[in-house]
Amino acid sequence: MQALAAIAVCACAWAACGGTRHTGEIVVSERVSPHYTVFVIEDEEGIRRLRFERDGVDQSAVVPGDPEALVFAYMRGLTAALAVRSEPERVLIVGLGGGTLPMFLRRHLPRAEIDVVEIDPIVYEVARADMGFRPDARLRVHIADGRAFIERSAERWDLIVLDAYGADEIPRHLATRRFYEAVRARLAPAGLVAANVWSDHANPRYRSMLRTFEAVFPEVHVVAPPRSESRIVLALGAREHLTRQDLAMRAAALGKAWGLRFDLAAMIKRGHSAPGALPPGGEVIEE
Repeated sequence: MQALAAIAVCACAWAACGGTRHTGEIVVSERVSPHYTVFVIEDEEGIRRLRFERDGVDQSAVVPGDPEALVFAYMRGLTAALAVRSEPERVLIVGLGGGTLPMFLRRHLPRAEIDVVEIDPIVYEVARADMGFRPDARLRVHIADGRAFIERSAERWDLIVLDAYGADEIPRHLATRRFYEAVRARLAPAGLVAANVWSDHANPRYRSMLRTFEAVFPEVHVVAPPRSESRIVLALGAREHLTRQDLAMRAAALGKAWGLRFDLAAMIKRGHSAPGALPPGGEVIEE
């Protein structure tokens, strides 16, 4: 029974990441980093997928030349943060992957200052060479551990996105009270944090991570993208008493203004959990 449960969890995580195997895949590149071998795979639909094993979980996916294409459900879910703050002037993203989110934000926020922290220089090289990622004077990549970068920084950001939580690994040092306190300290007034956190099925720390967010931030929401085990945590630096209706109305306006190819408002109407309605259980993750 334990073996069957483990297989089921892995299957959920794979599906949540968009990790469906495709026939006709080709290896675009293969590069060895100190942590793993980084593969870029292109399927017969022209989608390029970043993996840390040849047949492993998809870590990122892009359609070359089309920054509007958000292949993964969780990536579409992260845009809920822009329904809360549609025009952040400064954005910090922890975790580059293939560069999908920063390129999408650059498309819609051409004047924003965007900082990306990525621990693995090989991932950065691969994103530039094979995934269509294009840094510029206002889109900068810092090679560093996300926690160390935030704790050393004296900067403030309007939006901080934590996208370093994989379905196959949740780095504990990026899930503690002390880390979230450091993140909150780096928020501008009225800033917010968006985190791609996996549900109970893929992340045994899920409820404890919720409790830890709630211990640090005054208002915490969760958005569940459809047909995904991903959960998007929206942690506000100041209490605003946002309701599902508030978020859905803002999401509809954002979808119209940005020409989103998916219905963000419908996602929020179906999958939003407000403060007080989050799953119970778990304990605050201390240092």
